[in-house]
This record gives sequence, C-alpha cells and structure tokens, in this order.
Amino acid sequence: MKALPVNRTHLALAAAAIGIAAALAGGYAAGGQAGLTDAAAVAAVGVLVVARGTLRGGKPGPVRPHETERATTVSAEDFPAYRSIASDLEWSRLSWRHYQHAMRPLLARLAAALGRQVPADPPLRPADADGPGPDLAALDRMIAELEEPT
Repeated sequence: MKALPVNRTHLALAAAAIGIAAALAGGYAAGGQAGLTDAAAVAAVGVLVVARGTLRGGKPGPVRPHETERATTVSAEDFPAYRSIASDLEWSRLSWRHYQHAMRPLLARLAAALGRQVPADPPLRPADADGPGPDLAALDRMIAELEEPT
C-alpha cells in the first residue's frame, strides 16, 4: 500500500480538527451541555478568525459617488433655518412658554408674509406657563389655516 504525500496544509487541518474536537470534549466534560455549547461558540469564533486571516484579498478601494449623485445630495445641515423651525416646533409641543416666545412669533411672521391673520391660540391653555404646549393636531390646524387659499 502506497502512502499519501502529506503536506503542511493537511497537517494544519488535521491539527485544527483534533484541537477543536479536544476543546469540545473538554467543554462537555467541564460543564455538560452548557460547556459544550460554550466551547462550540469559542471554537466557531476561532475558526472564523483563522479563516479571515488566511484568506487572501486586498483591501477594497473607496467608492466615490458619481458627480451627479454628489451634486444632488441635500441634508438638513444645508438649511439652518429649517433646523431652527423644526426645533422650535418640537419644543413648542413640550413647553407653553416656548410656544409663546418662539413658535407664536414665527407663526405671526409667516402670517404677515402671507398677508393673513394670525391663527388663534389653541383653546386648551395650561394654568402653568411651564406646562406642555399645544399638541401636534392644534399646531397642524394653525398651519393649515395659514396654507388655505383665500
């Protein structure tokens, strides 16, 4: 019978298989089913790390967007006024004081720019100035009044 040639790769794979089997057996002997599960998880992570280290391949280059894609990308940072209005709108829902000092003047300026009357304040006003501001439905109603065609 002729012996098969043995190279380093075969020896490394055999050693890895024996090592994994020994780790699984040791885990089972130490902790039963839970130990076997823990040893299998550690062995799987080890196999993944070794496989990732042995795989060849270069680091992929950076992907640069096409000129037209870069030109059309718009974010909220490009419009600081939008961010300010969105912030005022959120804060006005949380605080009646913020509604009175930030959102109400903003609505008044918007109404003046549109040549409209300032929308009426929401009917439910808290007794405490630090209480919650108008809810989103009331703010939506006031903005809808300003958007209505005359």
